[in-house]
Amino acid sequence: SLKEEKRIAVRQMEESQSTAAASTTILEGATPMGSVGDLTLYEGIVRKQSGDVAWKRRYLCIRGTLEEGERLDAGRMPRFKSLDLVLAVSKETMRQQCIATPFSELEDVFPVPSKYTGSNARHVFAVAFKTGKRLLFQARGDPERDEWMQKIQEALGIDDD
Repeated sequence: SLKEEKRIAVRQMEESQSTAAASTTILEGATPMGSVGDLTLYEGIVRKQSGDVAWKRRYLCIRGTLEEGERLDAGRMPRFKSLDLVLAVSKETMRQQCIATPFSELEDVFPVPSKYTGSNARHVFAVAFKTGKRLLFQARGDPERDEWMQKIQEALGIDDD
């Protein structure tokens, strides 16, 4: 009967969801990694603030694809065909699921004083999108936070021309 089929379908869905949850953390809004640059320009483990003010460990990297004929060791910033800020649960799971944001959609990066983080977190920087959305990331210390901000600013600078 239709009722029986529906009940079986619902049960199968519930079962598949619970096994998926057990094997991997689902990253909200993530997609399998498509053509996100082949070069990792900067990477590291940060903590990302999620909606419930919890800070979760995440892998963050800047990935790009060089323009034809460009080289990284030319002593100047090369031109990039594409440049993305990529967020994943871990480096190992990045190919299966990640959130890649082209630098053309990013506006700015800036430090966030701990009193404005909602949880008194230190070493925090924000990445601002042109849409007005902001993501907060926590580095392990101020030097690491400053390094991230510098790398993101450099990438934003590349994208302006």
